[in-house]
Amino acid sequence: MRLTRLLVYPLLFSSALLVARPAQGQWSIAPSVALGTAIPAGAFGRDVAESVTLKGALWLRAPRVPVGLTLEGMYAQFRDVRPNMSSESTHLGAVIANVTTRRHERKLELYGVAGAGWYWRDGPTDSFAERQAPGINVGVGEIIALGSRDFFVELRLHAVRTPARTGEQWLTFMPLVIGARF
Repeated sequence: MRLTRLLVYPLLFSSALLVARPAQGQWSIAPSVALGTAIPAGAFGRDVAESVTLKGALWLRAPRVPVGLTLEGMYAQFRDVRPNMSSESTHLGAVIANVTTRRHERKLELYGVAGAGWYWRDGPTDSFAERQAPGINVGVGEIIALGSRDFFVELRLHAVRTPARTGEQWLTFMPLVIGARF
């Protein structure tokens, strides 16, 4: 049941983003999808290996404004590397709101991104007592404009503040994704 909720919320959010219609007026809204790998870090990195990650987002921006917003749904699956848990996986889902520093007016453009969200976790990583928690993220990306589509490469650090049996801890991982904006 937890796995179903972990998968359903981010995927429903991502699906809604993909079928969203562009807004009229000053703001432009563009859906995007991305696929890549997520590299665990810190204490979380001792228990799990790299994963596959999938992200769906809405990029919102106004003309001549150097900052924009993104609303995202993300899913990652980490394989457990502990000897007695070799067949188990940790699933992580998130809904995230970010501020981005980009204008998208050139063929190649570097941008920064930072934000906060709500993260859900399901799996055998027993050092974390709670299944959901707030988190933050910060990262950089590069947009490559080709015709009517924008492609991007992005690297972020996600840190989730999660209660653990030994006190508060940060669950950290770094997704590296390649995607397209429509």
